[in-house]
Amino acid sequence: MNKKVFFFIPIFIIVMLYFYYASNSMDNRDQHNYKYFIKSDLRGTVIEAREYARGVKLQLENKTVVFYPTTSNLNDNNIFLFTVQNGDSIIKKPFQDTLILKKKNGTFFKYTFFKFK
Repeated sequence: MNKKVFFFIPIFIIVMLYFYYASNSMDNRDQHNYKYFIKSDLRGTVIEAREYARGVKLQLENKTVVFYPTTSNLNDNNIFLFTVQNGDSIIKKPFQDTLILKKKNGTFFKYTFFKFK
């Protein structure tokens, strides 16, 4: 019985350390993505939008950013990834807390996003 306990304790510790460091790594990546996104002046046509790192990787003509949009009444509860299409336009000034999505048909949606500190 004691041999089993001594065998599983180190494995348990290794697994816990892995989850701890993986979580910190993801948090650091999310903070980096947020800092780059919030400072960015985004104005252009969407080339591609896809799921990436628990968020959305948005490729415009001249810049690629990752952000974490929220669904709310501002955007009629439309999920960003299901709403955005290639050829739509994006507008966001530096440090602005709302991204504007202009569809090809002229419809506008406003998206806020998660803020990482």
